[in-house]
Amino acid sequence: MANGTKQRMTNSMVYLWAVGVWFVFLVIAFGVGAVREGLLRPRIGEPKAHVIGTLIAVAFMMLVIYAFIQRVHGSCSMTDLILIGVLWLVMTVAFEFGFFHFVIGKLLEALLADYNVLRGRIWVLVLATVLLGPIIVGTLMQRSHETVTPTTPGSSPTNDTRR
Repeated sequence: MANGTKQRMTNSMVYLWAVGVWFVFLVIAFGVGAVREGLLRPRIGEPKAHVIGTLIAVAFMMLVIYAFIQRVHGSCSMTDLILIGVLWLVMTVAFEFGFFHFVIGKLLEALLADYNVLRGRIWVLVLATVLLGPIIVGTLMQRSHETVTPTTPGSSPTNDTRR
C-alpha cells in the first residue's frame, strides 16, 4: 500500500475473504452455543439462555462484519455487499440444516422451531445479521466518508466522496 492509500482487492479476493469470515461466524456460533448450554441454560433456563446467546452471537458477528467491511470497503459495490449477505445467509442455512440434521441427527421440526418468533425463538436475528449486516455497515461507512467540505465566502459546499 503506497502513499497511505488502501489497495483495492479484486472481486474474487473479496468473496474469498467473505467465505473465510463466514467460518469465523461458525466459530462464534459454536463458542456462544457452548457458553449458552454450559453456563447460561443451567442457571436461567432455556428460553432466556436462547435469547441472550442469540444476542451475544449477533453482537460478535456485527463486530466481525464491521472489521471485514472496513477492510474491503474500497473494493466493494453495493451489489457486492448484497451478494456477500446472500452468500452468508445461504451458507448459514445450508450448514444449519445440513450439519444439525444429517450429522447430529436433529429433527427438522426441532430445527424449524427455532424460526418461531412467536414462541420467543429469535434465531432469525442471526440470519438477518448475516444477510443485512454487510449492507448496513457498508452504507454507514459510505455515509461517514461523505463529508461536507468547509466553505469560503463566495463558494458552495461540495461533497467529498473519496474513499
